[in-house]
Amino acid sequence: MPIYMDRHDVSAEVTAENVAHLHQEDLKVQDEFNCRGLTYWFDDQRKTAFCLVEAPNADSVHRMHAHAHGEVPHSIIEVDANLVESFLGRIEDPKGLKGSELKVINEPGFRTLFAAKLFFDHLDQQQPSQLSSVAQEYKRQIGRLVASHSGNLVNQDSYEILASFANVKDAVACAESALDTLGNEYSYLKCAIGLDAGNPVSNSKFIFEETIKTSKRLANLRSNISVSATVHKMYHDELADLTFNKQAFKLFSAAELVFLNQLSDHLDANYGEPELRIERIARSLGFSKSQFYRSMVGLSGDSPNLYLNKFRLDKSLELLKGGMNTTSEAAFLCGFSSPSYFSRRFAKRYGVPPTEYKGGRCLDIRLLEEGLV
Repeated sequence: MPIYMDRHDVSAEVTAENVAHLHQEDLKVQDEFNCRGLTYWFDDQRKTAFCLVEAPNADSVHRMHAHAHGEVPHSIIEVDANLVESFLGRIEDPKGLKGSELKVINEPGFRTLFAAKLFFDHLDQQQPSQLSSVAQEYKRQIGRLVASHSGNLVNQDSYEILASFANVKDAVACAESALDTLGNEYSYLKCAIGLDAGNPVSNSKFIFEETIKTSKRLANLRSNISVSATVHKMYHDELADLTFNKQAFKLFSAAELVFLNQLSDHLDANYGEPELRIERIARSLGFSKSQFYRSMVGLSGDSPNLYLNKFRLDKSLELLKGGMNTTSEAAFLCGFSSPSYFSRRFAKRYGVPPTEYKGGRCLDIRLLEEGLV
């Protein structure tokens, strides 16, 4: 049967013992609704609880809660058990729970997500086989650092790493260690890290969806370590005597993150339109052209036109590595009206023309990106 995670926003008076009691009430009636309560998380600071339930559908979970105690969830999503375990460390009650049969769990589901991305620029500067070897070693080192800082590796694909940390201090320390360890030794290969924090269930359809998007988008800005306002506040609240190293970290306000996500959502939906213009993007987001320009430079350091161009080129790289599109198709799908202009921009950005990338000169790089080497 499918597995669902629901979210309960509780009042300030609710304690971990109260939530444990409600969970026991669920277990008493779960068979009536063909459900099986697996475990739960409770965050006393943020007053949120998350239940993990095996059930035939989301409605069964809702009806079970309503019948057991009347505390129905505010939202329910279907989840993958492996992802839940990767993000949260378990899919059943914590081992070694002591005390009465009530089994009180006072463990938040809130997590700090660490997104690291490897960027390949000027691919002609080294042999592809050497680049592949270096990138693989980078990924192995980051994976070891995540484990050594008590993090869980959620996903490690060809050029991205996503990890989850229960403690913001560990996530920040891991990012610092990664930067110190990896440095900028290779000009053609850069690692950028994004840190954001959030709950597993919000208003989205997938577990940690909003936090994953934001952490990855922060990494895509290519600063050394980009930190959301949420992570910054948590770090300051928990460790008031420590401050971020301004040379390594770039802090983004809540308003800047709203802008980043609105911009990214708009570009994801429209980047393939050749007629897409900066004025149109600015107007769609509610900015004047001058306001939009200032916001873009403050966010990314790039002008709007340069940012859009880079965005499209990164998308074209994705298409070409898949092997299903010709260079002309990739150009048009990514909003370039002229294949020749696309080829010039691609070669300037990556050091090789798209025909050579497509044709196999960078085969080792493509295999690396697809996780085959």
